[in-house]
This record gives sequence, C-alpha cells and structure tokens, in this order.
Amino acid sequence: MGIALMLLIASCKKEDVRQTTTDNVSSGTASKAQWNSLSSWQNSKTENITTYFSRLTDSSITNDVVNEGMVLVYKKTGNEIQALPILEKGNKTYWYYQVAKGSIRINSDNNDGQNLGTQTFSYLVVTPEHLSKLEASGKTKLDLLQLSYDQASSLIK
Repeated sequence: MGIALMLLIASCKKEDVRQTTTDNVSSGTASKAQWNSLSSWQNSKTENITTYFSRLTDSSITNDVVNEGMVLVYKKTGNEIQALPILEKGNKTYWYYQVAKGSIRINSDNNDGQNLGTQTFSYLVVTPEHLSKLEASGKTKLDLLQLSYDQASSLIK
C-alpha cells in the first residue's frame, strides 16, 4: 500500500492538471465552473494532425456523472462563447473534449499551438438526477449540447 501511494504521488505532477473551482448550483444536483485559462498545454503528433490538450480537474465529475449524467464545455474567445465540440472554419481548428472521473481533457486539433493561453473555458456538470428532471421536461441530451452557455446555465439553476 505504501509503495503504491509513493508511486501515485511521484507520477502526478502539479503542472499536469489544473484544479478548478465550481459554484454549486441547485442543491448539489449540478455545478457551474468559473472561466479558466489553461497554461499547461501538451501535444501529440500523428502523420497529419497535431492535437494540443490540457486538463481541468473537478471532483464533482463522479463516475455517475461520467456514465449517466453529462458535462457541457464552453470556450470563450474575447466576447464570443461557443459550445464544444466546434470547428472554427477560419483556421480549421477543431475543439472537443473528453470526460473522465475527476477531469475534463480539452483538445484542439490542427492548431498551430499559438494563442492557446488566450482561450478560456467553462463547463457545466449535470448529475444523473438533474439530467432526468431535464429529460422529463422534454430536453434531450442532444438539445442540451446545442444550447448556448447562457441557455444551459439558466436550465441548471
């Protein structure tokens, strides 16, 4: 047990993930994060694509949220807020995310690696209970993915 703990501590570097704070909304059934800039971008290259990625960590993203709830992620550039996934047509950059217990990995394909630090991100964590209520009121997961940040935020209250 002690060796496993030492290996876990040694393998995780502080700069690998960014801890975020969330504002609890609606009695713990959903949460909304502050806008965060990510400073620790890494990349992975294939023959045709370079993917830049960074992580946000949040303990409210439980296994239940990953498996039966949902997380909505938004990117803000200047005054423009866009729901991910999104393809920026001007520079053909594809932004998307992956959710795992305790974290969100933000990915950017075909980005030249410039200006990644100028992007800010926020997300909404929807628990299975809150998602069931939204679905009962007629909102599907697809509907939620297509909502603007303001529209989705108002549904989570």
